[in-house]
Amino acid sequence: MDEGSWQDEIARLEEETRIAFLAQDIGRLRQLWSENLRVNSPLNRVNDCSQVLDLLERGIIRHVSLDQHIEVMTRHDDVVLVMGHDAVKDVDDGPVIRRRFTNVWGASNGSWKLIGRQATRIDAT
Repeated sequence: MDEGSWQDEIARLEEETRIAFLAQDIGRLRQLWSENLRVNSPLNRVNDCSQVLDLLERGIIRHVSLDQHIEVMTRHDDVVLVMGHDAVKDVDDGPVIRRRFTNVWGASNGSWKLIGRQATRIDAT
């Protein structure tokens, strides 16, 4: 796999994940995320895949907008780290919440799955 193709694939999957999360598309997220996914959330909780999907499905986690900016992608064999910042709104008239994030993608059986995520809320500068 050449350098550009894996980067293009991960960028596409990041965007698909962003769109599916906003749409609360649990079925698509199950395809994109590993069953072993772990998320270190901005609320200082570590959740597994089923917990995150349950919170999303019940509307406890809900964003009306999510703008994501990837700053760097690095590949280490079958693992890709994606780092950057995002801005989310939980309700239309609510504040914009700015965060730093790291997503970890793992290759398995010819496809990439999200296996880890860290998001930390930051103050606007």
